[in-house]
Amino acid sequence: MSFTGVWAIGAVPDAEVAALPGRFAHLEGEWTTPSGYAEDLAWWLGGGDREPYFTPEPTPAALRFAAFARSGGPSAPAVVAMKEAGMDLLRDAEGEAAFTAAARKGDPAVALCYGLGARAAAGLPGWFGDFLLTAAEVRAVLPHAESVLAVTGPRRAEVIGRVDAWMSAMSDEPGFDARTLLDGPLRVLRYAAAHGTGAVGVTKSFGIAQSY
Repeated sequence: MSFTGVWAIGAVPDAEVAALPGRFAHLEGEWTTPSGYAEDLAWWLGGGDREPYFTPEPTPAALRFAAFARSGGPSAPAVVAMKEAGMDLLRDAEGEAAFTAAARKGDPAVALCYGLGARAAAGLPGWFGDFLLTAAEVRAVLPHAESVLAVTGPRRAEVIGRVDAWMSAMSDEPGFDARTLLDGPLRVLRYAAAHGTGAVGVTKSFGIAQSY
């Protein structure tokens, strides 16, 4: 079984975003966290992002971060339902209001977070690419997104180099353009802020059965 990891972001109507929590608040079920979540989070934020990840093969640190980032983080039935509803909202986003990145056997959002490093990535909304923002929240997060994504010179080269390293070792997507992971999400957030809309980000993996 192979898979393709997709990260989709779109500017969507603010009223739709604001209504989602109320639509699913009735769902029963406790909050859950993946096994080892607290330990992995403390490791990542405490310097784990700067450990050797590729030599050139993925190291235990790279595999640990990949598993942590893909674990989904704290969740509840209402959160799962809102993510699916967010994906439905994205179907109407297009042009400057939309961004999509895909990688075979890879995860573009995780690659960006590795590229940025823990300190910069921690201020981005949501959980490794998954987020749901009202128009007011878009305006609130945009300054930080600008500070970490609209980088130039040596810092941009560093981030792109780290994204390239991640995608080369942790996906099967030759020639992936790392620049899109800086430019695309920021473009959509800027569009949403300028037009007074909300914004949704959703990561998803699509499996593909293989026969030999």
